[in-house]
Amino acid sequence: MPITSHRPPTPRTGDRTAAPGTARPYVWRQQQRTAPRPSAPGTERERATALIRAVAVAAVEVLAGARPARQLARWAEPEIVDRLHRRAVLLQRRRALEPAEAPVHRVHQHSEVRSQRVCAVDAGIYEAALVICDDARSRAVVVRAERQEKAWRITVLEVG
Repeated sequence: MPITSHRPPTPRTGDRTAAPGTARPYVWRQQQRTAPRPSAPGTERERATALIRAVAVAAVEVLAGARPARQLARWAEPEIVDRLHRRAVLLQRRRALEPAEAPVHRVHQHSEVRSQRVCAVDAGIYEAALVICDDARSRAVVVRAERQEKAWRITVLEVG
């Protein structure tokens, strides 16, 4: 009885792509080290917009007590992280004093970006205004992102 396979055969040359679910050709380690790394997808504006959007939502989550402020340290200036932390502590104290059914407990939960406007100020500098809505209210967030060397940095962040 002949041996049959239900998978299509793997291509024999490296110039054709393998079908999904099949083995890819082996790449030697030396080739892996010398191969150029793919850059981040999208244009500079798209990358800045994605970062701004993610940091703005994360900042609102910090104020909700759902995320520690130090998680933003990688992308935001230390002053911004400290200010968010102090504000989150104040909100946490206020929530502790209010009854469980008070509106303050619903603020900043289930946050989503309703609208955003991103503008290029200069080469490598973008400013954005976002409206972030949650269960209890809508908030305005203003962010400024600057490209420094090879990474983006949030230099201004205001949550209204």
